[in-house]
Amino acid sequence: MFSHYNPDQFHTFVMNSGFFEEVKRRKVYRVAAAYIIAAGGIIQLASAAFPAWELPNWALRLVITLLLLGFPIALMLAWAYDITPQGVRATPTSAVPGSHRRRNVIMLVATGVIISAAAGFFLLRRVSAHKIDRRPESDFTHIGHALSREGIQRS
Repeated sequence: MFSHYNPDQFHTFVMNSGFFEEVKRRKVYRVAAAYIIAAGGIIQLASAAFPAWELPNWALRLVITLLLLGFPIALMLAWAYDITPQGVRATPTSAVPGSHRRRNVIMLVATGVIISAAAGFFLLRRVSAHKIDRRPESDFTHIGHALSREGIQRS
């Protein structure tokens, strides 16, 4: 199946399917950029506020996961609908044949899932590694135990 892979055929398929033209025409780039900026702001705010409110680490992971899951959904909604001065309207279809439309939607969803998965890989790993110890005396307690094990007594 993959032994006949030809990069030129893939490039021709992607460019001839009209995917990038449709993404541009439907303003999916704008929605993707706005979503990424807004989600980044929400994550920054949550990562600063949640420890102050003494919320558990899983709450921040939940917020990030929900934002990551929402990204492909936002792309699909941007593909299907336009926001106009008259309100939300279905995006008019172009003269692209039906098979190309189906491929374009599949490529859009796959792109959104891949971007979300890649961002999740880096963000969630970073959040999981960032453990917050809420006890302010913890460092001094550990030093005190280490010193007493070494035979140094507290005075």
